[in-house]
Amino acid sequence: MTPGVSENMTCRALGALEVAPGKTAREFIEGAMRDELFASGMYDAATGKVIRGEVTELDFNSMGTGSWDIGLKLSSDELPEGYTIATHYTFKTSYSAIKACQNVIDAFTPAVQELIGKAVADPQFKTLAGAN
Repeated sequence: MTPGVSENMTCRALGALEVAPGKTAREFIEGAMRDELFASGMYDAATGKVIRGEVTELDFNSMGTGSWDIGLKLSSDELPEGYTIATHYTFKTSYSAIKACQNVIDAFTPAVQELIGKAVADPQFKTLAGAN
């Protein structure tokens, strides 16, 4: 996590938000990235290649048009300067705090999926991953 970005999120008057039960938001994003790389055949622990990720933005809005704003900086030995990607994922919210906050939680996974899709679709990703 970039300094200043917090995983301790609260939603309206309901208090702490648990967007990924049993995991922090950072752990969820890391696991989702690993799963994507594994599913695409690009993850091979034996190569020793490491992609580093830093969450640069993690924020949501549960009022009006609901949204998640998530930013991620990726780098590796093959691409030390890395690159940054971000997503602004919108979803329906509600006047009811309980429903609105549940919508925030429900929208986290698709927001992360959209973010990872942008990360691997970026033309720099092959260099980052050390692919030929």
